[in-house]
Amino acid sequence: MKTIMLMRHAQSSHGTGNQKDFDRPLAKQGSIDASRIGLFIKKIGVQPAYIEGSTAKRAQETIDLLIKAADLQSDIVRENEDLYYGGARDYLSVVQKASDHTDRIMIVGHNPLLEETVSLLCNGEGEYVARIPSGGLVCIEHPAIKWKQIKPGTARFRWMMIPELLQKMN
Repeated sequence: MKTIMLMRHAQSSHGTGNQKDFDRPLAKQGSIDASRIGLFIKKIGVQPAYIEGSTAKRAQETIDLLIKAADLQSDIVRENEDLYYGGARDYLSVVQKASDHTDRIMIVGHNPLLEETVSLLCNGEGEYVARIPSGGLVCIEHPAIKWKQIKPGTARFRWMMIPELLQKMN
């Protein structure tokens, strides 16, 4: 079974007037939420073996906090600018190119691309499957043996966790 974890970057600051969207950092709450999600995946034992993330500052900060909280090594992380500038098919490409030696990967990116990717994987080109808030984490499964076997509309939505719910649980 192959597991795909898709995470939207945690809450970002609104930035200053001359700051580019790409360069916006996490807000204070976003930093807390990214760590909270990292602790959650550690606690339930679903740490990814590989993470690919957007090159945007808020996505990179989310990954840094998440891997620290989840006790993951930084060498499992790769950056991909297509996760900021591209589309849902670029996210699917990350999935299909993953190493067959691993069964659980994570992609950290942005909306609406993440929501489009969840829909692409689960429905094909159908309606959105989930609304993913900042810091939200979606888990999708596929019975494939090789990552390249995963095609649009063939995966199964398993669960979603959001920072607001984790905050209420603590």
